[in-house]
This record gives sequence, C-alpha cells and structure tokens, in this order.
Amino acid sequence: MKLKNIIISALAVATLASCVDLDYSEVTTNDEQWVYQSPNYGIQRLVTSLYARIPNGIDKNFEGGSGATFAAACDEADCALSNSNVRKFYNGGWSPINPFAYTWENSYKAIAEANNYLEKQYKIDLSAYENNNDYQAMKSKFELFEYEARFLRAWFYFELVRTYGDVPFTLKSLTNDQANSLSRTPAVEVMDWIVAEMDRIAEYLPVTYTTELNTDIGRATKPMCLALKARTLLYKASPLFNTAGRKDWWLNAARATHDLLVRADGWGIKLGKYASIWGPDNDDGTEVIFAEKQGALSSWEKYNYPVGVENGQSGMCPTQTLVDAYEYQDSRETFGSRHAAQTINLSTSNPYEGLDPRFAMTVVKNGDLWPNYNTSPIEIFEGGLNASPLTNATQTGYYLKKYCDPNVNISTNNATETQHAWVLMRLGEFYLNYAEAMFNYYGDANAKGEFTMSANDAVNKILDREDVQMPHWTDNADWKARYERERMVELAFEDHRFWDIRRWKQGDSQKQVKVVRLSKNQNGDVLMTRSTLNRGWNDKFYFFPIPFSELNKNSNLTQNPGWSN
Repeated sequence: MKLKNIIISALAVATLASCVDLDYSEVTTNDEQWVYQSPNYGIQRLVTSLYARIPNGIDKNFEGGSGATFAAACDEADCALSNSNVRKFYNGGWSPINPFAYTWENSYKAIAEANNYLEKQYKIDLSAYENNNDYQAMKSKFELFEYEARFLRAWFYFELVRTYGDVPFTLKSLTNDQANSLSRTPAVEVMDWIVAEMDRIAEYLPVTYTTELNTDIGRATKPMCLALKARTLLYKASPLFNTAGRKDWWLNAARATHDLLVRADGWGIKLGKYASIWGPDNDDGTEVIFAEKQGALSSWEKYNYPVGVENGQSGMCPTQTLVDAYEYQDSRETFGSRHAAQTINLSTSNPYEGLDPRFAMTVVKNGDLWPNYNTSPIEIFEGGLNASPLTNATQTGYYLKKYCDPNVNISTNNATETQHAWVLMRLGEFYLNYAEAMFNYYGDANAKGEFTMSANDAVNKILDREDVQMPHWTDNADWKARYERERMVELAFEDHRFWDIRRWKQGDSQKQVKVVRLSKNQNGDVLMTRSTLNRGWNDKFYFFPIPFSELNKNSNLTQNPGWSN
C-alpha cells in the first residue's frame, strides 16, 4: 500500500496561511469559545494553518514567495534572472537590516500558534456531534491533532536551528514583552529537545492514514517523526554543530536513521524510479515520506523553462560544478575528471555519452528536445534559439529539468497545468544520511558494526534504482569526496546542498562556481569552453543574521558572529 503523506492542497489552505494567527475575531469573526466548539470551522483551521506555513521550493521560498530556491544560492545553479534576490546570498546584499527574515518570522508565528493550540485544546467540545454517523472518525481525527501540532512545532524549530544556530526557545504562549525578553538557547539543546519530542509522540501517530477511520492525507505520521529525528541527529553530528568532534554523535545519527530504514519497507516506503520523485504523480511515489502538495499549476515550468520557449524565464540553470560531479557508467570517473580540458568540441565528441542516467533526468543540455511539445532542439550556443544575447539566457550552459513536468505547456494559446508536490523528506535522503553517519563513525565504508548495512551498502541501494543502475561502491578510496558528489547528484535541486555546505563547514568551496559557454567556430562546430563565476563567501554566512528589528526589540538577543548591525 502506498504511503501518501502529502499536505492538503495549497488551494485549500491559501486563504488560511496569511490570516490564521489565533486572533479569533480576525479569523472567524467569532470568539474563542465558538472556535473550540466548532471543530470543522474552527479547530481544524487552526491546525491546517500550521501545515500551510511549511516552506517549500515551489511557492514559499526563503522570502516567503515563489522564484529561485536555495539551489541558486550555492554551486548547484545560477539564477538567470539578474534581478533575483537569491543573488544577495553571495554578493553581499544581505545583512541584519536586509536579513531574509522569512524563516524567523514564519517559524515563530507557527510555533506561537502551536503553543496556543496545545494549551487550549482542552476546550475542544465535540459533544454536539456524538450522535453523528461519523462521530468516531471525527473523534479519532481530533485526538491526533495534539501530536500533529507537536510534530509541526518541532519541524519549525529545526528550520530555525539550521538557519540561525542558537535561537530563543519556548513551549509556552507568551505576551509580547515575554517573547521579547528571551535569550538564545544553544542549538544542540534545541536539537536534543526535537529528538526527545519525536520519541515521545511517534507512538501516538499512525504509519499511514489510509487505514484510519478518517483517511485524510497530508498529516503527520510515525515515519515523519522518525525521519525528523534522524535528520536532526545528522545535523547535530556535523562539524558546524559538533564543535568538539564527538564521534558518538555520528553513532546516534546512524542508529536513528537505521531504525527508520529497517522499518520503511514494512511501512510501504520503498525506493522507486528516480524520475518518479517529481512529475504529476510524485505524491503517489512509494519513496515519499513527507511532501507538500501544491495542486495543478505551471509556475515552476514558467520560471525554469528555457528562454526562447514561449514564456520561459530560464530560472535556475544547473552549473558545470554539478555536471562535473556525475560519474560514468563504465568507471568511477566523473565528467569533471574525464573532460577537464578548457575547450571541448561537442560536434566531434559526445562527453555526455555513458554518463549517470540521473544527469539526463536533471539537466537540459544543448540539442535536447525539451519540453515535450517543443519541436525545435534546445540551442544553447551563442546566437542559438535559447541562448545569449537573449535576455535572461543561461550563463551556465544548461537549463533545468528536475521537478519540471515536460507535459506542461506554457505557451499563451495552449497553456496547461499539472499536479505538483514538493518533496520535504524521501527515503533516498536517509540512505545517504546513514552512509555519512556510518563512515564518520567507523572510518570504513564496508563496516557494518552493530547494523545490517555498511555505508557502501546504503549508497548501493540508491545506485540500484531501476532507472539508474550505476556500478556498486566497494572500497574506501576517496570516499568522503565521492560521497559528497553522490549526495549533490542524488539530491540536486531539492534544497539540501545549500545546507550541506554549511553543516560541513565547506564555505570556501562556494567562492568559484564552474560554468561553460557554448559557441560555434568557423566550421560550424559547437565548442564548449569552461569558465568560472566568482562569488563572495564569508564564514559569517554559515548562519543567517538575526534581523536587526528583533535585536532592537530584545536586549537579551545577541547577533550571530560576523554580522555587525
């Protein structure tokens, strides 16, 4: 049975996300008593609003809106739109005054809503519905709301900790004065609370709602609790937070992740095709643990289809840095190692032949037919149909496929839309998380220790996908670097790389991003020439700046290192 943990469609909650803040008169035009005695129109709205606040890459990014994702703020991609705010992450355009404050503001609003709900849930009165035929289903549903709210509160604390490090922490409703007097709680303590909280609530949540009296999809589950616990422990063990180098923290991460992985199959969570991770049916993918369903739309395609395709904006263009990470099917050589020459003649050789199949599922290259309705091959060489000097043409030599549905037509007269969902947690991530934790603890990619899998075994699970079929890993040679490339490839454009660079403390790797320029010579041959984009990096970027407006209100807050006001 397929597990479908997909958040209620954005169409259903769009009207709630901007207004539900537990100001009862504003939300419902009724008082608090009415809200708690009118479950379908009151309480359910309050809980649904928490789900609606979860950020995603499609319509709610680091600014709270749509556009570029974190992929374009690291070495995965470059945003072709020169006016995109994502460039501020590396060009010095952000500061405590201009801080990308959405994560702070949105997360604390969600936490305040959860705290308020959890304190007042005793007021819920279902007595008027006891004679209804669906009373037991309603009762069961409302009994789970407490644990859903607690899961979501922990989710938002994780968002805060990985963004800011130490953060103010409270599990109580506070007045403005109380909230503005909190000091920062160490990040590791908040992480420990998240782990303990997931242990406390997991047993009360179902594995799936398909067997519940109320079959709503999109609600918190036991697998989601185990996954958030495991991810939190991985971050805690990573160098950014594990400042003392505690190896036992990696063991804790391995144990929690192994616990999830060994249960997954029995829960119906299995690795499927790589291409099934996105597209109109990705919410039905067996690999999905947690996703946010957006409904029918074409905005992602409009933003990311190539310029030259009618209404395409180019959006986030994959870099050569990403392309260089893909290995070949016949060896462990990467594109970057096999084709390191400054210039490659694409008309006389095909460097992409035999490359990891995930490349073709992620990246649009010169000559591809894309999207499905486009009858003209993509031309990325200078003067081509989809290239410079067209405004917003790619500066990397590539366009994006992943998460795009090639069946979506964005032309003015034949526009179509399909269902989209943004994956928040999937099984493939946790096989990689497990491999990382195991290798960092044992130092041997073939060691199983107390577990059923080695680090290499976990990676090989991913490589064995039906539509991937890459050679198995068998040794320890250059393992960490190879793992980091594999993680970049497998999780490309899923908003992991931006955070991985930070938790690994590898910020210097972001100073130069590899790209290519395509041109034609006098013979008409297409030449690919390597170059670099120089970007700014400062170690203060490991954590976001605390918004100046918050520091101005709360004298007990301190700023993150390196961010002056």
